[in-house]
Amino acid sequence: MKKSPAQAPAAQIRLSAYPPAPARIDLQSRPLPGRLALALLVLGACWAPIPWLAALRPRYPWAAIALCLGVYLAQRVWTGRYRVRSFLGVCPRCGRHLRIDAGTAIDLPHTLTCAGCHFEPRLEVDFRLAAARTAPAAGTTVRHLEGECAGSWHEHWHQDEPYLECAACGARHFATPQLRRAAAAENARGDLLARLADEGRFLE
Repeated sequence: MKKSPAQAPAAQIRLSAYPPAPARIDLQSRPLPGRLALALLVLGACWAPIPWLAALRPRYPWAAIALCLGVYLAQRVWTGRYRVRSFLGVCPRCGRHLRIDAGTAIDLPHTLTCAGCHFEPRLEVDFRLAAARTAPAAGTTVRHLEGECAGSWHEHWHQDEPYLECAACGARHFATPQLRRAAAAENARGDLLARLADEGRFLE
């Protein structure tokens, strides 16, 4: 069976009342004929022994088990128009990394569950944009996990992608140019306030 070429569309993760967070995803298309053929193959493999299983004595429910197993496995191979090859994205609310295992079959849009804040953002992709284009910006302000956090932002890399992380509360954001400038401005304000506080203590 010929495989469809991989696609790397523009992707973003949306959550109501929060700016969208950009994401990177590589998808393998699963055409309808291939999924249908695989589902029928699974059904045939599971249902072919049913007459023989039904004739076995003592009459254990092997035939019913084979029937249910065929339906379950066929449904597993049928669902999901795309197979995930790789995924990288963060939660728009708390900045924690989201996870989709390689090989997972999904439909789009796809709902994820954040292990940090337990909200359910939605992954959306736009196949009309070229893979080289940048995903929509995640806003122009960096947000902390704690409202009163005064930690400083540092850039680090995760799976070949740059992220901004707060040294105090652990909030993380995809390092877009806008957020880099916002983080640098916040770090500069924090340094200024720290120097003023030190000067005030010195004058006392």
